[in-house]
Amino acid sequence: MTMFGNDIMMHDGNELELQIERTCIALGLDFHDDYQVRMFARDVLQNIDRLRKAAREGDMQARIKVELYGLAMLMHKTNSATFGSNYLSQFAKVTEHQSAWAAIAQALWNELEARNPDNMAP
Repeated sequence: MTMFGNDIMMHDGNELELQIERTCIALGLDFHDDYQVRMFARDVLQNIDRLRKAAREGDMQARIKVELYGLAMLMHKTNSATFGSNYLSQFAKVTEHQSAWAAIAQALWNELEARNPDNMAP
């Protein structure tokens, strides 16, 4: 990716981080609280199909959870495109200014790893 392309992707990452923070606020989720974030990750991963259905039927709480999950996945894709597929080996440095996303991503990976120890987390 060109230097200009990286600048655009970093800007997109900053915008995504801001939207993730806003979505956490709308959900009442304190991304600094490990327990709350862990419970969010568990709920979303256990109930994603039910949450999606409820969101389509107008449940705003479900919609916000699905949106936050989607934003976290989009940030992962953006970071992969910006920093390369091995950015996870430098997770702390890459996510230095992405604390909301980093907390949510880490909780999701930890939950996935707990469900399937053969599925390696970053």
